[in-house]
Amino acid sequence: MFLFLTVWLNFCGILFHPHHVTVTNMDIDAQKGSIALSVKIFTDDLETVLHNRYDVHSWIGTSGEHPDSRRLLNEYVNERFSVSANGDKLELATDSITIVAGAMFFYMKGEANQTISRIEVDNRLLTDFFAGQNNLVIINDGMEDFGYSLNSRNHIIELSF
Repeated sequence: MFLFLTVWLNFCGILFHPHHVTVTNMDIDAQKGSIALSVKIFTDDLETVLHNRYDVHSWIGTSGEHPDSRRLLNEYVNERFSVSANGDKLELATDSITIVAGAMFFYMKGEANQTISRIEVDNRLLTDFFAGQNNLVIINDGMEDFGYSLNSRNHIIELSF
């Protein structure tokens, strides 16, 4: 009975999480002008976004996945998340998207074509749907990590190197 209860509570914790969080890990090579990042978003939160914004039941990662799901996800992420280097908005190319344990991971890269001296991250993911949304951003410049917690009112980070 204890095992059943433990499994059930863990299952409910995955499906019905009370906190809405994304986690972005960003690695910056300032000298080469390159940025690699991953964004982790809970799949059920993305389902809510696609349904409410685009009227699509996406069923991401299942055999019944809507044919437009990935395109709509990329459209949403590109609208609500951006990175600028030295004042110029970077074109972020999605390398891959994977789903692991109820979360979707977007792996992206961007090139500044010059040495990066200043970076700006604007992360408004899910803040248009969840009032208590927190977007954690961890930036590594090759020497140390810088951590930030963003929300609907505070969604921009500026960092100089």
